[in-house]
Amino acid sequence: MPSITPAPLAIALFLPDLVDRPDRRSAVELAHGLLRAGAAVDVVAPMGGGPLRAALDPAIGQIDLAKRHAATSALALARVLAERRPALLATPRNVAWVGRLALWLARSGARQVVLDGDTESDLAAIRAAAPRWD
Repeated sequence: MPSITPAPLAIALFLPDLVDRPDRRSAVELAHGLLRAGAAVDVVAPMGGGPLRAALDPAIGQIDLAKRHAATSALALARVLAERRPALLATPRNVAWVGRLALWLARSGARQVVLDGDTESDLAAIRAAAPRWD
């Protein structure tokens, strides 16, 4: 019997790395805020290691693309998007082009949100772009 409760909003957060930098810390805070708001969150990175990996809540999906650089990750990211089918893809401005290419390659209908590094304004942008927010 199918569930009558809707699935949580799925969001993929693509980061170029998990190095301990202010903009990456802001993205990790954003992932935690989205999780607290009831969204299903996956953090996707070319290389999954880094100091901030340990800071991620275990409920946040961690996807390692096994690539050296964000610039070479579009096809692997497209595979993840096609498989996981998130409603939104959030990317920092410097890798937004990788996200656009991956969405196109995956033929995904997901919306892309470009992050500016401020947790509150990024959360507001995601809420505005979300097809539904429970």
